[in-house]
Amino acid sequence: MSTLLTPQISMHSNESYETASPSIPPGDLTAKAETSSVTSRGGLIAENMSALSTQSSDTASSFGFRGKRIMLTGLSVTAGIALLTIGLSLHVFVVNEFALHGTEIVTTARLGPVLAVTYALAFFLVASVPFVVRMLSCRLAWSWLKSSVDANGLDRPTPFQLGIIMDVLRSGDIAALLAGLRYMSSDKRSSYRPPIFRYALGVLGLTLGLAYTFVVVLIIFGGVSHALSFSQVGAYSGSWPKFSRQINATACATTAGAVVAGINFCGLYATGTNPFGASLPEGLRTLTNTSLTNAVGIANDGTALIIPASLPVNLAFYASTYGISTSCQSVTQQCVSSASNSSNFLALSCPPSVAFDAAYNTTTGSYPFGIIDPSGTVYSAPYLVDSNSFRFGAVVQSQAYDGDANSFVDNTGFYTYGAAGVSYNVLTCTVTVRQASYSYFDGAIIIDPTNSTTVADLNVVRSIAAMTTAEFLSERVPLAVDGTGADYPAAFAKELSREMIAFSAALFAADAAAEVRSVQRVLGSQLSLPVLCVMLALVVAYCILTIVLATSSVLAAGASPYTMLASKRLSEPTCAVNAAYGRSEIHRTWEQTNERMFSVETGLDRLIVGPMSFAAGGLAFGVARGVQTASR
Repeated sequence: MSTLLTPQISMHSNESYETASPSIPPGDLTAKAETSSVTSRGGLIAENMSALSTQSSDTASSFGFRGKRIMLTGLSVTAGIALLTIGLSLHVFVVNEFALHGTEIVTTARLGPVLAVTYALAFFLVASVPFVVRMLSCRLAWSWLKSSVDANGLDRPTPFQLGIIMDVLRSGDIAALLAGLRYMSSDKRSSYRPPIFRYALGVLGLTLGLAYTFVVVLIIFGGVSHALSFSQVGAYSGSWPKFSRQINATACATTAGAVVAGINFCGLYATGTNPFGASLPEGLRTLTNTSLTNAVGIANDGTALIIPASLPVNLAFYASTYGISTSCQSVTQQCVSSASNSSNFLALSCPPSVAFDAAYNTTTGSYPFGIIDPSGTVYSAPYLVDSNSFRFGAVVQSQAYDGDANSFVDNTGFYTYGAAGVSYNVLTCTVTVRQASYSYFDGAIIIDPTNSTTVADLNVVRSIAAMTTAEFLSERVPLAVDGTGADYPAAFAKELSREMIAFSAALFAADAAAEVRSVQRVLGSQLSLPVLCVMLALVVAYCILTIVLATSSVLAAGASPYTMLASKRLSEPTCAVNAAYGRSEIHRTWEQTNERMFSVETGLDRLIVGPMSFAAGGLAFGVARGVQTASR
């Protein structure tokens, strides 16, 4: 038992349309084009040339405004691109703060949302290419219509070219572009390539080029942009914190009647067996960062300042305080005596130009260390210093700098004496007590040079100088910087400043800061301005292309009542399917929608595919409407 398919060939041809002898309304160019034979088609169209610029009254109401869909498509694409672009711009430049640093934009906008919007824009551009290219169908259809009234019209595509144009307009992808380019490269006869064919490929190539170039630039943009953490400063609300430091007037008033050598030390120093009993505890706590009130901060110029012990990370402020600035130099090479032959100590003798008596004191069994008077001798009572700035001299011994016997250790200033492994460094320093204003932001202390002065009150200078004899300063400073390399004098100067101002912490009292701002840590982004400009240029070019195509297509749609019908023959494969395999119902060729173009289909309209014979003889492979019969 078997089932046989007996095809009932119903492959429509031009001859079948001629047999139908349809009644064609005068001026209905498209109907004639579809229902006339090839040999008579040109003449029939030529007879109705005037119909290209007029529309019959019985079809006008059905067509309505023919460019409405095109205009809506163009506006929708342009509006979508504009909304995404404007949204990105508002997010980066309006909703968030930004600053331009050279070719980089630093913004508080997070990198994730920025990239998300640009990715969405890239997706929209690529996805809109088929819709933008499809708007071209009316422009091409109008050119095709105009050429159809002329036997020598150039804009008349061959069936193969028509198929490629349909593929371009329908799919609008790279495959369609490559198919068209392959055809153009294989057929060298340029005269056989209608302008609408080249125009369609050109527009598709340009549209795809803009869209995919944007994708490439977006990849570059993602590579050169990065997240950036920074601080954002804003207004401060709350009680004004006391970040400034001033001389403790209360303590000075209390000790005004207990001066030493005519000096009011404001509680830092007193006569008796324990002269530093009231001030040293706070000084040591400040030095070791255990004080609840004070700390020492090193400013950008190296000045050691008294600052608050606790600095909130969410605040920035401008305050005034006191500090010490010190600069040192090594003069060992000028002071080493070649006549020294003692095995116990290095004999040092500095020339008058150095102005420092660095000789070993056999009575105390030590080298000098402290504030020196104009003659170069260390003060026995350092509070007797009579100027600001003042000089400080020190001879440092260390075993951290080991060199050949009786030679200098590189350029550290240390001189290794004998074979004992002990090195010596002779330093002279200039110390200045300063009253300074500074700004604190994000952990940095920046001195304001326009509002910083040298302290003129010698009582303050002498009070600080008095503390140089407290708590073995001659041992603390060298041990803190022992082992430092070539920049030993600078390290010594910084540590000397730090310890001197720390030991004087009890001299100061807290005062209100001049300005306080709130600081918020922000995770923003750093964006490349040139890449953003290229992306914007591509978006603008794409929008201009869309508007130009939409405008030209709207004008073409309004140029003839047949433009929309012809455009469907270019962009809708269903029109070709209907012409090849559909029922011969002439009135449906005027329909605008696919659904209304086809009849109510039944089982008799099913198509078959395969080898089939023709009535005139011969076997071909094709598609046709067939009737299924069964035999037993």
